[in-house]
Amino acid sequence: MTRRDILKIFHEPFGDAFYYGPERISPASSRWPPGKIERSGKAHYTYDLVLEQILDGTKDTSTRVFLKDMSYHIIPPIHSTAAAPPSLQPFFTLPEPPNPTLFPTSIIQRFQFVFLIRNPSAAIPSLYRCFIPPLSAMTDEHFLDPTELGYREMRILLDCLYPPASHSAQINEPLLIDADDLLANPEGVISAVCSHLQIPYSPSMLSWPSAEDYAFAKSLFDKFAGYHEDALNSTGLRPKSMEERDQNPKSREKLDEEWEERYGVDAARTIRAAVDLCQEDYEYLRQFRIQI
Repeated sequence: MTRRDILKIFHEPFGDAFYYGPERISPASSRWPPGKIERSGKAHYTYDLVLEQILDGTKDTSTRVFLKDMSYHIIPPIHSTAAAPPSLQPFFTLPEPPNPTLFPTSIIQRFQFVFLIRNPSAAIPSLYRCFIPPLSAMTDEHFLDPTELGYREMRILLDCLYPPASHSAQINEPLLIDADDLLANPEGVISAVCSHLQIPYSPSMLSWPSAEDYAFAKSLFDKFAGYHEDALNSTGLRPKSMEERDQNPKSREKLDEEWEERYGVDAARTIRAAVDLCQEDYEYLRQFRIQI
């Protein structure tokens, strides 16, 4: 987001159609307070509208389009039997090889992909905070949906883009990053991403201290208020200290104990079930991460 001079940025654009639009796939709206969809300003967002906004962004040759999104926004979650949304049907004009996403292969092939993964034992408890006070007052959510965690869909998408028979630890296309590696060496990892995407790297990409940076990020994050408070309150990426990196991984029992102490018995069980659901897919994905 710090390179607004060379990038046109979209933040979870397909989430607009997935959660709010007339073709919405997520069941979350059934749990939301009345009027949330209408207040979002996204109630009319169909998948084709979102896609056309992104493709329109590519017409300006002075910038490149950069978007961050969730894999389950474009690969139907396991609870859904949805085929391609009706608004996307006109894009399927020619016979094409099948793929697991909602889009024709010719559209998917226009994108370069970078995957960011995080250990579920860290990611899931962090997400769970969004469903309890005080953040739940902003998210309007009180339920951790195990079908909207994204590890399964990331694995499916990786295997689609880079078939398993071709996988190697030196995976080049697409790029896969583990959050632990990013936090251990922000400059090295971000430089590698820039090199992969052919974007000029600048050290300024590791910090966002200005009021302008905050206002821009907030304008993108507001549609999913409550989920990005830590990012909004940060001013940059710094490497973890050696002390932080040298900590031994906590045992399953220790993690369960900490979650129970912090969130309660029932919540700890919910978190544990979600972590266990995602762990195998995370370990599969992690073996293909870049190592700087």
